[in-house]
Amino acid sequence: MKKLLCLLLSLMLLVPFAAPAEEEEDLSIEEIDEFVDLDSEGAEATPVPENGEMIEDEETGETYFLTETEQEKYDSLIEEEPEDTGIDPDSLDVNPNLPDNVINILLIGVDTRTSDPQEIIGRGDTQIILSVNRDTGAIKMASIVRDAYVTVSGFGTKNSSKDKINTSFQRGCMQKKDASIREQTHSGAARAMRTVNYNFEMNIENYVAINFNGLASIIDSLGGIDIDLTKAEAGYINSYLAKHPPAYDNKAKGERVKLEKVSGVQHLDGVQAVMYARIRSISGSNDFTRTDRQRHLLDLLLKKVLQDLDFGTLMDLIDVAVSYADTNMNFQTMFDLARSLLPSLAAKGEGDSLFEQMRIPENGSYSYGTVKGQSVVKFNIAKHAKLLHEFIYGSYYPAE
Repeated sequence: MKKLLCLLLSLMLLVPFAAPAEEEEDLSIEEIDEFVDLDSEGAEATPVPENGEMIEDEETGETYFLTETEQEKYDSLIEEEPEDTGIDPDSLDVNPNLPDNVINILLIGVDTRTSDPQEIIGRGDTQIILSVNRDTGAIKMASIVRDAYVTVSGFGTKNSSKDKINTSFQRGCMQKKDASIREQTHSGAARAMRTVNYNFEMNIENYVAINFNGLASIIDSLGGIDIDLTKAEAGYINSYLAKHPPAYDNKAKGERVKLEKVSGVQHLDGVQAVMYARIRSISGSNDFTRTDRQRHLLDLLLKKVLQDLDFGTLMDLIDVAVSYADTNMNFQTMFDLARSLLPSLAAKGEGDSLFEQMRIPENGSYSYGTVKGQSVVKFNIAKHAKLLHEFIYGSYYPAE
């Protein structure tokens, strides 16, 4: 199943190969050393390299090539049948009144402190609703702050209670504490999706979950990322990593190059980038600004992948990614999603954000409280359900 998730990524990343090539200088006849074939209408046909296969998009007519090695890797992504995750869609409290032209996926970042990439068990500290319009390819992301005080749905009224939303994934994992790690993750994701659906009248049936170790490793496989930091952000990242080196760090003590304590664009490795996305303790920052950083990091990463990777490097990235993500999406869902995304992503300008953004709760519409010694964020949930629907669909569709 994780390989199928990565196939979705690979389909999205074929955008650069379909983009118009930059104009090249004219070549003289003596400089042309490759036989050029012509199609039936006299147009130049794309030559097929030796030991490779030409793949054509039946809908757009665009073509690209895979070498034998790349083809083997590509085939390996789809050779496994989707596993049964045990998640029953009928148990997810889905709102049946929402339009079906939008697919909503819950992205869950799990606060797992272990170095084990397979262990996606813990608090769901990052929860982002990824919405893709199948008709237009428009992408929207709505973050829910981790301390949002909501009803954490159980499977039965006795198991439902008010708590911070980041506990929903953890509670689901604990329901299967004697099961395998994979089964615990699926149970956590089911409860997280049900909780979001119950509170915000949504229809989420699909998820992608990843632990911090996995995200840092994927960023490292991309060669790191350039981020425009403030002086305070750079100093915080240095200080935190020096005092609290994470278990998933793949650099030895003293090996990491510290960030300069200045404002401006700096190059971050995977662990530094994850720490950037987790900052909430510097002046002017809180869990709200942290969700802003999380969405910004996702935007930067997707842009880098779309702009910089060739297919061979992409396949290497996929080899890394398959070890760190878990999802219940089947092949057809991911294939349809990728086909919806490609035109929209390809049309974006260099400085454009790849998606529209929202945060729950919105500015000026919440208050802080203390429940059982814990700080929580309280807000009008019904109001934000309407705001979320309007952000994604343009109208409110109340559940039955």
